[in-house]
Amino acid sequence: MALNSFRAFLSIFSLLFTIVAAEDPTDSSPGMSHSATFILLGILINGQFPGPDIYSVTNDNLIINVYNSLTEPFLLSCQATIDD
Repeated sequence: MALNSFRAFLSIFSLLFTIVAAEDPTDSSPGMSHSATFILLGILINGQFPGPDIYSVTNDNLIINVYNSLTEPFLLSCQATIDD
């Protein structure tokens, strides 16, 4: 009897561990953008303006880090859109 209850406990414990370990994968793609030595009409990020497209699915957590390496203050605004 004790062996059966131990097996049941072990089965439930392993099932809970599997459920807890399941999560969305985290993708990280660090990059750096520099200003050129000549006058630009706009600031391009990865060669794109207004910036690269971000493709994600429901319940993805997005962490976007932006660093200002320019010599002057720079205002950056983000307008997030949701396409259904």
